[in-house]
Amino acid sequence: MHKSITGMLIFLFVITLLSLFASDNGAQRPDGKAGVEILAFVESSEGLPVVGQWREGISFCDINKDGHLDILAPPPRKAAKEERRPYVWLGNGKGEWLSSPPHVPANVSDDYGDIAAADFNGDGIPDMALAIHYAGLHGLKGRGDGQYSAFSEGLPAVKDFATRALVSADFNHDGIADIAAVSEAVSHKKKISPKRGAMVCLGTPTGCQCRRIGDEKMTNGLFADQIITGDVNGDGNVDIGIASLQHMEDLIVWIGDGKGGFTPFNQGLPTGRHYRSVAFADLNRDGRDDLVVSITGFRADGTKVLKAFLSEEDGFKDISQGLPDQEVYFAVAAGDLDGDGLPEIVGGTAAGGLKVFSRKNAQWCQVAVSGLPETGLQRLSGIYCVDLNRDGFNDIVFNYASGKNNTGGIRVFLTVPRQGK
Repeated sequence: MHKSITGMLIFLFVITLLSLFASDNGAQRPDGKAGVEILAFVESSEGLPVVGQWREGISFCDINKDGHLDILAPPPRKAAKEERRPYVWLGNGKGEWLSSPPHVPANVSDDYGDIAAADFNGDGIPDMALAIHYAGLHGLKGRGDGQYSAFSEGLPAVKDFATRALVSADFNHDGIADIAAVSEAVSHKKKISPKRGAMVCLGTPTGCQCRRIGDEKMTNGLFADQIITGDVNGDGNVDIGIASLQHMEDLIVWIGDGKGGFTPFNQGLPTGRHYRSVAFADLNRDGRDDLVVSITGFRADGTKVLKAFLSEEDGFKDISQGLPDQEVYFAVAAGDLDGDGLPEIVGGTAAGGLKVFSRKNAQWCQVAVSGLPETGLQRLSGIYCVDLNRDGFNDIVFNYASGKNNTGGIRVFLTVPRQGK
């Protein structure tokens, strides 16, 4: 009898500790009940920047071909003149990072924006493409030894197309990487007045061949700070998603035809809203990428929702049950963090923290986590789910900025696999 009571007391003590652990780490579902799962993360950001306004996007590529993913970024906003260049941090597969500044032409002077690294001319060597605030698209041809030369043949001039968001993929199946970009909002005070919309630039050995995505009349008001790739209809062609900040341009998802052409596919998605951030992931393992979005309205008391939509043949189906519907999320990402084959959703809150959501039995709930920031990130620009240490589990990377005190940086949090996974 004594042993039974002792065992029961130990069991209750363990349950209490787990509950306190969950509560202390923000593990609350939207309905106030404690999370039922604990994911652990360990920060592995040594060597990455801890100050600066790092926006809008970063990217990942094995730039030195050592078998490990590296991190690339455009310069931070308001960087000193000598620091206005692309940044590269070489990874060793252990979550450690070594700064390796690329050698670029002396006349290259960049501002903040977005970056991608891939082979854009078919010579087998990674190149760089940048979308720079009020400077537009330009490329850097890689030589394979950290040296780069200007390579912008065929890219539009900033007076015709201003952008600070791009993405890279092989859109036409020719083995050469291509670029898709979306226009940025341009202040009326600037002397440039480019048309808005989206553009695809197909890579060739001698330069890019660029054309508008969609009809000019249809997309002339479109602008955004994020563009992503996926396969929404499961046909093997690359599709794109755009986080449209123009509420009158409900053109979020575009289906690729495998030749560099795209058509809109947005049935079932909310209209008349701002899409702050978007992510693709196969949420139900049917071979089609689904859509995760952060949506806001126009006033402080307006729409503030995190939503998930399944991609189906005739449009998108809302499966957002359990996700927050009264909280702003600046950035979203999706990836399998616990090794069960189903993606989790990672959201960056207005309070400057990260929250993780998992879908079980047709209901999303917030996952109890340890090791992730809960506040203080100020302005999250991008969140990425990437397996940086090749252990089969996606890790979390993000870049952020604060215009008030120059705090910001790029940080990596490796997933700690649970026993039995």
